[in-house]
Amino acid sequence: MDLQPNNDLPNNQRFQSKTLTTGNLTDSFQKLNVSDIDSDKLEPNVCRIFSHSESSLENENSNFSNVVGGDFFDMLGTPLHTNLFDKSDVYNVNNIIKGTNAECDRRRDAWILSDKARRGLIAAATAIPGTFFPDRELLTMPGVALEEDMVDSVTQVVTHYLGEAEANQRKVLTVRDVTQDERGLRDLIQAECFRAAVNLTGHLLTIYGQGVGRIGHPSKHTVHSIQLWFTRLSLLVKLKEFSLLETEGSVWWDCDRPDLYYQFYPELYGGRLGTLIPFQMRLLLAMLPSYCDKHQESLERLYSILATVRKILNNLNNDRSEDGSQLEISPQDRAESKLLWKNREKRVQHAIANVALQQKDYGLAVVILENLALEETNAVYKRTLKSALGRIFLQFGDILNAERSFSLAHQLKQTQMGTLNADTVDFRDIVDKGLMAVAQNSFQEAYDCFYKASLLEPSNIMVMNNIATCHLYQGRLKEAIRVLSDAVNSNPSAALNENLVLNLCTLFELESSHSNNKKLALLKLVSKYKGDAFDTSCLKLL
Repeated sequence: MDLQPNNDLPNNQRFQSKTLTTGNLTDSFQKLNVSDIDSDKLEPNVCRIFSHSESSLENENSNFSNVVGGDFFDMLGTPLHTNLFDKSDVYNVNNIIKGTNAECDRRRDAWILSDKARRGLIAAATAIPGTFFPDRELLTMPGVALEEDMVDSVTQVVTHYLGEAEANQRKVLTVRDVTQDERGLRDLIQAECFRAAVNLTGHLLTIYGQGVGRIGHPSKHTVHSIQLWFTRLSLLVKLKEFSLLETEGSVWWDCDRPDLYYQFYPELYGGRLGTLIPFQMRLLLAMLPSYCDKHQESLERLYSILATVRKILNNLNNDRSEDGSQLEISPQDRAESKLLWKNREKRVQHAIANVALQQKDYGLAVVILENLALEETNAVYKRTLKSALGRIFLQFGDILNAERSFSLAHQLKQTQMGTLNADTVDFRDIVDKGLMAVAQNSFQEAYDCFYKASLLEPSNIMVMNNIATCHLYQGRLKEAIRVLSDAVNSNPSAALNENLVLNLCTLFELESSHSNNKKLALLKLVSKYKGDAFDTSCLKLL
């Protein structure tokens, strides 16, 4: 029996079993603290939809599995991430309760203005009140382009295939079920009701004159309205609504018009200086073209951000403030600012590597990560970089350099506090070894590695996915189905992700031409456990 995937199918219906992937760089650098400095003081984001705290990096046992369009061997091609969602504390209530001080605000909001923006702000500040009417080209004029609310597509599919009685049993939050404020938005996101969350952002933006039909119309921006847009655009990325994303996001770049700075609104913010645009929103906007296959445009945007970040670091290193002024900064504040902006520099480089992998420019991705590894002094982070490099080398078949990178990653473990000695493998070591075996078509060895990894992390869905694939390529179709079915049944909330479900449904089709009943059983589980954002096309229902 030929168990090779059918490559004639569209990507969203194909068995995801290729050894090498080209997905986003994922979560490896988000939760490992690189310093003892309080990350909340460094970067108190109001909205954590797009990123974790900027000064934090990923746990070393990250599963690297959030691949956009990723293939069955999820762990390849996914070493870094500009994370899209942290469903806890969406509006960062904890940091708001703690409060911030002026120095934290200053370093976080700092940016170097263009000459055009500077002239516009000077004109606004020197004009007699009520007499300044800026040219339209100096204004950012966003608006909601979606005229009707998004619908729960899961309920529609359940109604079509299982009937209204089954659909009526589905319990999912809608805009009507939550408060019409940030708390309601947080509740929707935590329930993975991202479509309803998009709807609520549209309703809330109407309050600011930025709702349906308002693109191209002047309106005021506030911290709150900007965060709503940040949330909305991030949700659209998560939902892969890229056409809508391009329409609504295009008005923002390059985030340098005068009305996107605090000093444009002295009646609201007094003498506060700096940009209203959160740094992670700036990165998101730079990445937007890449979601529409305009990778070069994204790279140009990211390199422009990187150039500004490096100017800021140069200013700080030369006893000036971030924007180059002679503002006096205490030694401690200067040190904290340098740390913040150095971490931001890394995040921009991660994003550049993401785009490079999307367009299969492996050379650029390797150069970026090798430079980061060369400069890195933190052993934990450096190890993650070496492992990431190994996975990128595997993507274009450089087995020798991949093996060398994995070996260096293993050697770095001995310098980590609180870990086993260098001769004892851990989860990352085992998975790296498994990936090497996959690249060499040694599927039994790969299976052994992933099985050992599953003993260390029994609930790791990525590992189950890879075990099933190893079974498949050795002709053990029923075992492959059993592994994924057990994963879904034992932990449906976690295991019911689109990649795993797509793979399981493809295995059902390989097993029998009468697979629809098993797919409908999965649909029932999706209806019970998932929110409105689940992509039901992965079920491949007839």
